[in-house]
Amino acid sequence: MVRQRRSAAGTRRILRGAAAGLMLRMLLSGLLLLATGCTATATSLSPRGDAAAAYLHATGAPGVVIGWSAGDGHPQIATAGTASLATGVPVDRRTIFHMASVTKPLVAAAILQLAEQGRLDLDASPTRYLPYFRLADPRFAQVTIRQMLNHTSGLPDVEDYEWEHPQTSDAALERWVRGLAGLKLVSDPGAAVHYSNLAYDVLGDVIAKASGMPFESYVRRHLLAPLGMRHSSLLLAEVDRSHLAAPHMPEGGQVRVSAVFPYNRVHAGSSTLYADATDMLRWARYWAARPGRAKARLLSDAGIAAMLKPSAAVDRPDRAQWRPAIGLGWFLLRVEGRAIAFHMGQDVGFTTGMMVEPGTGRAVVAMSNIATEAAGERMFDLCLTMMTAMQAPPPATRSGSYSGR
Repeated sequence: MVRQRRSAAGTRRILRGAAAGLMLRMLLSGLLLLATGCTATATSLSPRGDAAAAYLHATGAPGVVIGWSAGDGHPQIATAGTASLATGVPVDRRTIFHMASVTKPLVAAAILQLAEQGRLDLDASPTRYLPYFRLADPRFAQVTIRQMLNHTSGLPDVEDYEWEHPQTSDAALERWVRGLAGLKLVSDPGAAVHYSNLAYDVLGDVIAKASGMPFESYVRRHLLAPLGMRHSSLLLAEVDRSHLAAPHMPEGGQVRVSAVFPYNRVHAGSSTLYADATDMLRWARYWAARPGRAKARLLSDAGIAAMLKPSAAVDRPDRAQWRPAIGLGWFLLRVEGRAIAFHMGQDVGFTTGMMVEPGTGRAVVAMSNIATEAAGERMFDLCLTMMTAMQAPPPATRSGSYSGR
C-alpha cells in the first residue's frame, strides 16, 4: 500500500528518525562488500564502487546511484540496478531522482541569501512576509523564521501530502498556506526540536514573497544556475522525463512501480528537488569545499557558518558521544572528531541522503528509487560509513626547498 501520510509510521518514519538523530549508528562491517549476485559500474575500481550493488543487495531497491568526493578534486559516481522495473532501463549518472527532504538545505540557503541581502529577517515572524498565514494558537505569534529553519518552531508536520491530487499552479502555495488557519502548535516555539515539513513548505512561500518571484524560480536563478546544476529543478514540469527514475514500493510481497508519483507544488519547500548525481555532487561539494577553493558565491562565509553552527541539540543520550544537533537546514554530528553535516530524505518510492564534511572537500550523495524502512536505515548507514572511511589526501611531495628572494 502506498503511504500518503508522511507523519504516520511507515515510509516517513525512517526519515524523521534519521533526520532527528533517531537512527544514528554505524553500518555493520562489510556492508560495502555485500555485493553477492549484483553488479555495479563506477568511475574507478574501489571498495566504495561496490557500495551501490551492496545497497541493492541489502534493501531490494531496483536502482541506486552514489556519488562521492574524497577531497582530491576527483568526484566519482557508482550505479547499480534499473531506473524502472517496468522498462528495465539502467540507472546512470544522468538518472534524475526525487530528492525528498534533501531539498531542505537548498531552501535554507535561499532564506539565508535573502537575509544577507536585507530582504528578510531571520528573527522576524513569517507573518511579516505572509500576513495571511495564521494558526489557531496564541503561541503562534512567537514563531520566527529561524525557528522554522531549525525545526524548533513548534509547527506541526504535514499529515497528507495529496500526491494523488497535486496542485501545480503559481497560486497553489499561497492558497495552501491560507488553508492552515485551523492548525495548532505541537510545542512552545523554541522549546524543542519537532521535525516539520510544513514549516519548510511555508518557507517556500516566504521566499516567494520576499523575493517577488515564484519560489522555484528564485531557487533556480540564484542557487541551481550559479552552481551549474542544469539538470535540476523543483518543478516536475521542467524535468527531462527520459532520465527520470520511477518510484517503487513493496506491494503484495513484491516491489512494484508506484501508481503515485511524489509531486505536489505546495510541498516544493520540503520535498520536490529533482536532480541527478552529478548535480547533487556540485551542491554537496559547495558545502564541503576547502578554505580558499574557488566556488560559486552563493552565501558569505558568515552565512555558511550560520547554517553549519549548532543551534539546537537533538536529544539522544545514547548517541551523546556524537553530539547530535541541528543547524539551519542541516543536521550535525561529530564522529571521531570530524564535523559532519547531513540530511536524509524519503517519500513515496524514493530514499535519498547527503553528507558533507565542511572544509575538507569530502562529500557523499546517494539516491534510490524505493521507500522502505530498510532502505532508509541503510541509506544513512551507507552515507556515514563512506564518509568516515574517507581520509584526508596526503600532502603534496616537495621536490626541493623554496629559496625565493
